[in-house]
Amino acid sequence: MLAVLNSPVLWWHNFRQLPHMKDEALAPVAYMVEVLPIAQPTAEIRHVIENCVRRLIAIDTEQRTGRGSILDWLHAEHAIEKPSQKLQNPAALDADGLISEVKKARGKANPLTVAGVKALKDEHVRTVAPLQTLAAETRQLERQVSDLVNAAYGLTPDEIALMWQTAPPRMPLDPPPARRENP
Repeated sequence: MLAVLNSPVLWWHNFRQLPHMKDEALAPVAYMVEVLPIAQPTAEIRHVIENCVRRLIAIDTEQRTGRGSILDWLHAEHAIEKPSQKLQNPAALDADGLISEVKKARGKANPLTVAGVKALKDEHVRTVAPLQTLAAETRQLERQVSDLVNAAYGLTPDEIALMWQTAPPRMPLDPPPARRENP
C-alpha cells in the first residue's frame, strides 16, 4: 500500500481526481480516498516491493541519523548555530560546496583555518559521501518500485510514456530515460 500511495502513477491519478488546495496540494477527502484504485500485485511483485520498501525505510533512518550527526558536528566544531538549507541537506553538496556553505555560515568575522578546511574535507569523506551513496540507492529503489507498481496496474510502455508526458507538478521521481524506438 505504501508503495502504491507514493508512486508516480497514483500521484498522476490523484492530481486529476482529488480536490486541490493552496499551492497544488491535494486534499485527501476520505470518501474519495476510500475508492482509490489500488492494484493487486502478483505475489512476486508484492515480495520485491515489500523488500524495496523495507530497505527504503532503513535508508531513511540512516540518512536522518547521518544528517543529524553532521549538523551536530558542524555545531560543535564550527559554531554553526543555524545551518542554511543547503547545509541541512549535506548529501547534495560536494566537498567544496560543504566548505563554501560553512564559510558563509561562519561569516567573514570567523574565517576557516587550513585545519578547518581539512577537517571539513575529511568529514565529507567520512559522513557525507556515505549519505550520497544512500541517496543514489534510494533513487534506484524508488525507480524499481515505480516500475513494479506500473506492472501491477498492467500499464503499457505507451501508457507510462503518456503519464510522464502529462505529469502534474511535483511528480514523484524524475521521468525515466526516453525510450528509443526501433528503426
